[in-house]
Amino acid sequence: MDEPAHDLDAVNRELAEIVDALSKTPADDFAARHALRTRQDKLRELAVQFRVDADEQRSTEDLRRELAAREAQVTAIYGAAMEQVSQSGGGGGDFGSPVAAAEGGLTARGRQSQGAAEVRSRIARLRAILAAREEG
Repeated sequence: MDEPAHDLDAVNRELAEIVDALSKTPADDFAARHALRTRQDKLRELAVQFRVDADEQRSTEDLRRELAAREAQVTAIYGAAMEQVSQSGGGGGDFGSPVAAAEGGLTARGRQSQGAAEVRSRIARLRAILAAREEG
């Protein structure tokens, strides 16, 4: 499993295999789980590199469409988080209360679980590519 993956499909296949292996590995088999997680991290980095290289070959219009979709996605993530706070009564003026602090923590964890940081990172990458094309 430690051989280098040569294309994005191979990386994705191996990532799927690792997810399966992790689900079958006992929770107390720390060495095996650590080895699987380490390989998973390396493959994720490799997948990002494949995607970055592939972005350069994509049309400007395709990149703009993805950018619009990602911006809508991050807006939805943050909008859902704000809706959760307002529905739970967190919209009041007592922002220093323990309840407000707990709600803020839940909101941050919710955004994290939905991949908000990754989406924002992807948006930044798309904007950088498009800006470079406009300059060039």
